[in-house]
Amino acid sequence: MLQLDMYRSTKKIGPISTGHRQWRDDGHCSYVHGYGRYVQFTFASDALDHRGWVMDFGGLKGVKKWLEEQWDHRLLLASDDPLLDEFRKIDELGGCNINVMDVAKGYGPGIEQSCKFVYDHVNPMIQEATDGKAWLEKVEVWEHELNSAFYTP
Repeated sequence: MLQLDMYRSTKKIGPISTGHRQWRDDGHCSYVHGYGRYVQFTFASDALDHRGWVMDFGGLKGVKKWLEEQWDHRLLLASDDPLLDEFRKIDELGGCNINVMDVAKGYGPGIEQSCKFVYDHVNPMIQEATDGKAWLEKVEVWEHELNSAFYTP
């Protein structure tokens, strides 16, 4: 049996203060609330680079900046939220800063769908930065120290 080597490394970014609303919930999660989210990336490669690394963590400044642009002090809302137009009005008045998550692409304000959102945007950044030698294997989002979700393609 042929055994291929696989190397992995992880990097955690956060906390990022993020609000969201789960409008489909029958309970209190349907209200606007938030957390200090952490995002943990698992990088993978078949071979280590010239330094013996899977991923240069110092090269993730663009990823951190992108995450902060998407989530920091933002209110994540599903594109099919029945109150979306009302939140857009509040956003225009300066009362909140919304980021509408496209449910048709599998994105949403909760941590499960947020994992896919992050993966879909960050994996191409990683592949470009490493000339395709490393990729994102898994994205895990923590809403706090007890709850997380992850996405692996």
